[in-house]
Amino acid sequence: MNDLVHRLVSGYHVAVRLLRHEVIDATPAQWRLAVDTLARLYFPPKDLKVRPFDWYGLPTEAISREGCDTGAPPIVWIHGGGFAFCSPRTHRAAAGTIAAMTGREVWLPDYPLAPEHPYPEALDTLCQIPIDSPLDIIGDSAGGNLALAWALRRKNRDRLALLSPWLDLRVNGASSVVNVSEHSAFDREDLREYASLYLKGFSPTDPDCSPLLAPHSGMANLGSVYIESAADELLHADAQMLAQRLQECGARPVTHIEPKAHHGWQLLPDLLPEAKQSAIRVSRFFTQG
Repeated sequence: MNDLVHRLVSGYHVAVRLLRHEVIDATPAQWRLAVDTLARLYFPPKDLKVRPFDWYGLPTEAISREGCDTGAPPIVWIHGGGFAFCSPRTHRAAAGTIAAMTGREVWLPDYPLAPEHPYPEALDTLCQIPIDSPLDIIGDSAGGNLALAWALRRKNRDRLALLSPWLDLRVNGASSVVNVSEHSAFDREDLREYASLYLKGFSPTDPDCSPLLAPHSGMANLGSVYIESAADELLHADAQMLAQRLQECGARPVTHIEPKAHHGWQLLPDLLPEAKQSAIRVSRFFTQG
């Protein structure tokens, strides 16, 4: 990321934290509306198609680009957003890029969000999908948590691409105390708040909630795993710890550490070269395995 863009995004993050903590006491629903409204400014490529459908009771968007094989198995993207905001709309740009590169539809489930729908509603909703064959699943940030927890429950050797995943809701590890001033719109107190909104009294040590803590026997049921994070962003330690745990199980996760990038950079492939390269790596992971 060039220095100018870095400074602009860092300034934006500082402003967001200041507004949220010192000026605006906004509810998750209000931030949800703000993020979704911002996503409406995205001008999609002319060949991007959005097909809403009901996936076993779960509202879902199928994202495709020209040349996509709609008969091929889809890639399922579980979006991030602290379990409380973001939506299929906020992830259309990144999903469309993956669809163009893989020639496959990318499905974006609109899972129930906290605090209105705390744990285990989102995970239980995903687990109600009656598909026993392995899936290709992407998850970013909190969506990485749900993607991994879902795959661990499914036990079907799903292939996973986890982008800066938030995997430990105990909020006492390295990810919660480093790299918060410039490289994320969120800090340790935000992690505590959104973990609390999601958990609503459930223990963060439950592997369903913090899949980083799943036993080795559960990890062994996963297919191949790609893990990506930036060295200077929030949650980088979660990504590193998952790679270590998989290696302890005898797995060989594919990993990439971006030297310098902001949390969530992967969602802007039309603006950031790093995001475009991330999409290339994820697409190669799923096409070449």
